[in-house]
Amino acid sequence: AITTQGLTYRYGRTLALDAVDLDVPEGAVYALLGPNGSGKTTLMQILAGIRRAPHGTATVLGTDVRQQRARDRAQQGYV
Repeated sequence: AITTQGLTYRYGRTLALDAVDLDVPEGAVYALLGPNGSGKTTLMQILAGIRRAPHGTATVLGTDVRQQRARDRAQQGYV
């Protein structure tokens, strides 16, 4: 359902995501755990199409997050 490869994101000099590789199969439930500032929200924003990662790729339900349309996002949700 979710795949990322080499996903990297910086806030100035701060590295929020460092080449994240993730594979979440359909039907699985995963939790993102970590201290404040560890990149959890940044990852979710990239997967939701709110932010664009300058490096790496991410797909949700088989669609590249950079090419998602409103109908693609309507099938997604996160808490």
